Amino acid sequence: MFHLIIGFHTANYFARATNYQASMATWAEAERKVIENFSLPEFDRICRDIAAVGFQHIELWMGHAFPKFMTPYLADELKSIWKKHGLYVYSYSCSLGDPVRYPKWARLCFETAEMLGIEMITSGLSKEAAPVIYAMCTEYQIKVAVENHPEKHPDEIKAVIGDYGDLMGAAVDTGWFSTQGFSASDAIRELQDVLFHIHLKDVSEVGEHNPVALGSGIVDIEECVKTLKDIGYNQALSIEQETGKYNPTKDCAIALNRVGKMLNTQVKIQP
Repeated sequence: MFHLIIGFHTANYFARATNYQASMATWAEAERKVIENFSLPEFDRICRDIAAVGFQHIELWMGHAFPKFMTPYLADELKSIWKKHGLYVYSYSCSLGDPVRYPKWARLCFETAEMLGIEMITSGLSKEAAPVIYAMCTEYQIKVAVENHPEKHPDEIKAVIGDYGDLMGAAVDTGWFSTQGFSASDAIRELQDVLFHIHLKDVSEVGEHNPVALGSGIVDIEECVKTLKDIGYNQALSIEQETGKYNPTKDCAIALNRVGKMLNTQVKIQP
């Protein structure tokens, strides 16, 4: 029996505050609305909806735990809500910004993860920023999984990680590698020695980043899952589908069931 965590990425709800009248092109505006309209009752509804379709794990997006507004009190409230719904958070997904010029923002992200009791941050990162972030990883004892977006080849992610592999690794976004025209399954295999995390995502075409339901786009999801089994990956996998025009919850529930069957997995349950 194969063991790993399969979770729901709460960035799947980036368009929720717009009533699903958004797109990847209007991400910034939709994200701002999420942050402006966020409340504890809304987070309760989000966790309720995720748990109702069978998920037990989530990757928490910064739009639902914004660093600028995080306090110990708010962190405790968020934790109590996700625990009430039987959920466990394994990663904090955020933008660490430009840590070289603006280290204060990156530190706020680490402090937020620490207050929330989350042991891994997922973010894009430049090679120049890696030493600054590694110092924060060491200080806070929080890992960082470096996610690919503009990178066209796994070697670019390896170059960011460099000699910092004890606390920094790769977060393979299968949708973004496919957007860039690189085989997602090959990326997983090439990054297996530094692999911390997976964002399992499908997209409609090369050259444009338009997320779609798993199995309906150009990403060979079955080959990606087969590769994960081949390399013995046993950490976390987030189902990611940031759909701007409709609620993706049902699609993600179908993906959870489908991926679980592919893996013949026994999902890890955390205390």
